[in-house]
Amino acid sequence: MKERVDGPPPAPARRLPVSGVVAALPDFGLAGAFLVTWIVPNALGRRVVAYLMLVMLVEFLIVHSAAFMGSVVLGKASRREKVRSLVGVGVFYTLLIGGFALGFRAWWPLWTFWGLTLNRLSGVLVGHAPSGQERELLKRHWAAGVMLYLMGVFVTTLFPMPAFGITPAVVRAQQLPGGGLWVDEPQRVIAFGCIYFTAWGVSELFEHRWLGRHAMPDLD
Repeated sequence: MKERVDGPPPAPARRLPVSGVVAALPDFGLAGAFLVTWIVPNALGRRVVAYLMLVMLVEFLIVHSAAFMGSVVLGKASRREKVRSLVGVGVFYTLLIGGFALGFRAWWPLWTFWGLTLNRLSGVLVGHAPSGQERELLKRHWAAGVMLYLMGVFVTTLFPMPAFGITPAVVRAQQLPGGGLWVDEPQRVIAFGCIYFTAWGVSELFEHRWLGRHAMPDLD
């Protein structure tokens, strides 16, 4: 008869946080829109390739502005000073996004950017300052955005991306302004959006815990 050896109880299975699942759903939805457009470009609209390109341009400015807004939110200034600083940063980026919107003849990116800006303002307006785990989550959020965006740019710029359904006729129908790699080969930006939002959604599921402390931005 074998002797029973008592040991530590098995660790409970770690469940995905509800907040992470909720935050990840819109990202997976966007990734799906990019994937569908990559394969069947007209499934969501005749000029959806151009609109999704604009989404990635706006996303770049949101990622870029996050460090500035983060330093304000995590700072020790008064509520009024924080609001004033955040509005100033928002106005600056509004001018940049306005240039993109004018080129694409679409004004919805302005409302999208300000919606996200007001979301960041909400915590300041009600007088709550991030502390403890909330501060660490905010830092991981900003660091993950920068790293995933740069990863997506690197992969889709250096490696060939299949065109799938994005034919020359589809490209002409987009009436894309300017020039450059994204304009000449728009399948690259569509692939970029698919990769970026998929990776961002997975990262959101786990609250960006794959980031070590050494990767955290110093926003205090």
